[in-house]
Amino acid sequence: MKKFLTATDKKIEEFISKHSDVVLSSSIHVLADEIGVSSSSISKYIKKIGFRSYSRFKVNLAQQNSQSIDEQIDKDDSIKTIQSKLIKTVTRSYEMTIELIDDDTLDRVIDLLKNANKIYTFGVGASGLVCSDIYFKLSRIGKNIVYHTDSHIQLASLSNATEKDLVIGVSYSASTREVNAAFEIAKERGIPTVSITGQGNGNLDALSTYCLKVPRHEKSIRSAAITSRNDSLFLVDLLYLGLLQKDERRANDILESSYKLTHQLRK
Repeated sequence: MKKFLTATDKKIEEFISKHSDVVLSSSIHVLADEIGVSSSSISKYIKKIGFRSYSRFKVNLAQQNSQSIDEQIDKDDSIKTIQSKLIKTVTRSYEMTIELIDDDTLDRVIDLLKNANKIYTFGVGASGLVCSDIYFKLSRIGKNIVYHTDSHIQLASLSNATEKDLVIGVSYSASTREVNAAFEIAKERGIPTVSITGQGNGNLDALSTYCLKVPRHEKSIRSAAITSRNDSLFLVDLLYLGLLQKDERRANDILESSYKLTHQLRK
């Protein structure tokens, strides 16, 4: 590959190798100014080394630079050091998640959430925590949403689901059997589906109407799904805020009513 690189390509490559942090925090136009080349030169270089876009390249670069939180923390680290390492890991992971977001897809998913008669959520383990967050957020603004921690009850809840409903599945591996089974049922019945999964292709992708991705930079066997959980919750927050924005008056009325009811407990 090296012999096909122009002098400008080599200049870009050298800067990236020495200043990856600058690349990760910069738009293509800002990076072009930093290097002293045109943004089109960077685009051509990115495609030449095998990436479709600058954003995809940044995600790959961030994955190369990142380590799992278990690998970063040493046994002699102080609590302050752990705090610092954790915030860096979470911040970097959020930045990678943003790079994976397709705004049009996110907007369509928000419309599905707004218009669905009933919403069914599926996820187990750490992904179940994300489902719980979806349930609590959407139920607070009056959405008809179903979530059960028991996988058998989860599947049984789909018995009366129709194409006017929505099924949401959370699975970092995209191969969780319980979630995939729910999506297979939904597909047979023509029910739209939204998955939140790790970057890359999995069985769940083919069953999904829309896929929302989080970075895949954790091992299959993890002591805690720290970054994948946080990234998924970040996506849920975006969906929730987008839904509030699209249905602001109704949501505010319901939130105010909910506040008045719960405030009575403080008297």
